[in-house]
Amino acid sequence: MTKVFPLEIKDFYSLKELNSFIDKEISWYEFVLKEYNQHLGSLLREQGEGQNEEELLKKLREKGFTSQEKKRKKKGKGKKTEEAESRNWFTFRSIMFSASKESRAEIYFEAVEKIKSNLERLKEVKALIEELMKAGLGSDLIYSSYLVDGIPQKIVIQQRRESEGIKYRFEIDLSTSVDATRPSAESPEETALSEEAIATS
Repeated sequence: MTKVFPLEIKDFYSLKELNSFIDKEISWYEFVLKEYNQHLGSLLREQGEGQNEEELLKKLREKGFTSQEKKRKKKGKGKKTEEAESRNWFTFRSIMFSASKESRAEIYFEAVEKIKSNLERLKEVKALIEELMKAGLGSDLIYSSYLVDGIPQKIVIQQRRESEGIKYRFEIDLSTSVDATRPSAESPEETALSEEAIATS
């Protein structure tokens, strides 16, 4: 399965090749989406089982982690949903930390939403590429695609030189047989003559 890179510039020698690449990216995202949805479902079923997280949250406070709840209060945001989310999160420099199972479900939920958004965009690009394929841009072009999270953002079309995009296949047979140019062992006739000479001497 194709791995999605966060940032990549990749050359395609036909729109068909680009379209095939997009299909593989869609398959990868669909696979990860299914996996993360399963994790999210398990976490939501486990909610309310009474696991004690207060000790870990206390350690975060003692180690100097700043509560997101305090930060939001300073900004004057009073929404209940925001307060419910922020009370489980702490900041250490530029990274957020939590010891709550709710927060674990939250990051899976955010990942699922991001994957869905990327999948939708990939399908839009695929439809666009298929339109271009019908228009028939020609087979002598190179499509240099700037990809972010596996999604084409910009495509530069260039004329292909004769030497570009030609694929060669090199075949070689490895054998342990004796080389014909090497001196071989004596022939049966030579062996018989040698034995006769030994007998008469």
